[in-house]
Amino acid sequence: MRGIVAAPGMALAPAYIVTQPEVCTEKRTITDVAEEMERLTSTASACYSQIEGIMDALDGSVDSQTVEILDFQLLLLEDTDFIGKIENAVSAQEVNAEYAIQSVSEEYIAMLNDITDNDYLRGRVADVSDLSQRLINELSGVGNKTAEPEGPYIAVGRDIAPSKVAELDKSKLKGIVLEEGGITSHCVILARSLGIPCLIEATGILLELAPDDLLLLDAVSGEALIDPDAGRTQAYREYIAGKEKEKASLIKYISLKSESLDGIEMKVFANVATSAEAADVVGQGGEGVGLFRSELLYMSQQWRAPTEEAQYAEYSAAAKALEGRPLIIRTLDVGGDKQISYIDIGREDNPFLGYRAIRYCLDHHEIFMPQIAAMLRAGNDGDVQMMFPMITCKKEILEARQIVARARADLDAKGVAFDHDMKIGMMVETPAAAADAGILAKSVDFFSIGTNDLSQYLFAADRANAKLTALNTPFQPTLLRVINVISTAAREEGIEVDICGQAAEVDELIPVWLAMGITNLSVSIPRITAVRRRIRSLRKSECELLLDNVLRLETVEEVRQELREFSERS
Repeated sequence: MRGIVAAPGMALAPAYIVTQPEVCTEKRTITDVAEEMERLTSTASACYSQIEGIMDALDGSVDSQTVEILDFQLLLLEDTDFIGKIENAVSAQEVNAEYAIQSVSEEYIAMLNDITDNDYLRGRVADVSDLSQRLINELSGVGNKTAEPEGPYIAVGRDIAPSKVAELDKSKLKGIVLEEGGITSHCVILARSLGIPCLIEATGILLELAPDDLLLLDAVSGEALIDPDAGRTQAYREYIAGKEKEKASLIKYISLKSESLDGIEMKVFANVATSAEAADVVGQGGEGVGLFRSELLYMSQQWRAPTEEAQYAEYSAAAKALEGRPLIIRTLDVGGDKQISYIDIGREDNPFLGYRAIRYCLDHHEIFMPQIAAMLRAGNDGDVQMMFPMITCKKEILEARQIVARARADLDAKGVAFDHDMKIGMMVETPAAAADAGILAKSVDFFSIGTNDLSQYLFAADRANAKLTALNTPFQPTLLRVINVISTAAREEGIEVDICGQAAEVDELIPVWLAMGITNLSVSIPRITAVRRRIRSLRKSECELLLDNVLRLETVEEVRQELREFSERS
């Protein structure tokens, strides 16, 4: 069976077919409303406990996106626009809870689909569907957790709910194959964060597969083979042996310095969303946090923004966990694909081009000031640095700095300790900021290039649109020339310049970043040692010759070929 590689890797194990139990949601009139309400309330409470249990069992083994998926479902169970409407349907219409959940969920999903087609809300639709099915299963007595095989297995299904994947035994789950799914589906996000190979759009596999059939998942070439022959089995074993050897070889890089063969330092930072992840950065030898996504703190709140004290506690904990290493906190990046219920931005036809990030914060000091104050206070507990997202012009930097000055004055007046000399930087992720990099570099202490957003804005191509993937590749020569302009401006002004987008951890591109004079690379935690190994294999003098060639190329294919040939030589 052919499919699309969603998370790379290989696995060989019996198939475990994950099916959705048949439950009845047919409308019934009830006679005892109080009893039905009690039934619904106890079911919602049980599901809340189940999801909390799943989150506790993850124990930091997945990234912040995974936590966000489950946390959103907990918020739904407390949301009057969701669970409240279900309760109202039961009491006002005198209908059974199963029907009420199904009908309200369908209305909620339709509402989300009508708002916009952005990727964030598409993900929320899947979460609502997943939660409603959990509630109905619990009400119907079929349960949500089915017996797993005793040994290792590959989970196969049409599409598998994210909460189902999260509660599977990770020591047994070796791979995932989906007949449907999508490259940005939450099941796929979970698979990536867990390091589990995943193949999607394997059309017809459920018709061919029987439970316990031996399945070879090749999420490298994009195949799933039932009862593989001896040759393919041997190839799998050689692949796994190579991966284990590579994993063992990376351990030594935890304690080695991130510098090239000719002594040029380029530090390896990590992207995180919680203070708990900061300790993992240190454990993997990370030299700091290049991007702390503060919006998860806001998303975890149901009715209002987190208080200054709550934010200070989180930022301080992260700073202390890093033991003096830099902690770069991005201020609230709301809007675009990050919608927060109590922040009413309003409906926008083009949310990625809308009222988001620094644009919103500059107009809403009641949201922005407590965050700035919390960051300044946390600066007393470590090397905290502040970073503004979505900057397009110098005016925005000056206005943001004025708010920082006000926060400092307020803390001084209250006699509260804070960092008086905190470094302040900005994301370079818009074409306007890139074009004016020389001007903006005079107003900040560092740049951080968000290659994901920069690419989509540069090419006017939604990065969540699968049809536009070819435009959003980091191998675009135009993108590389723009990044070179940004890094040159930073170097001429004597400020640091980081890359925190996905391109930071692409092996073939690391020689380009070294040659450009990029100061730090901020990557996913599991990639820290592999990125450091690549840095230590390079000579900047040789990379500079490569960069001269790359900047003259005109197509993605030419860039890939040039970088591939260089990698084979170095």
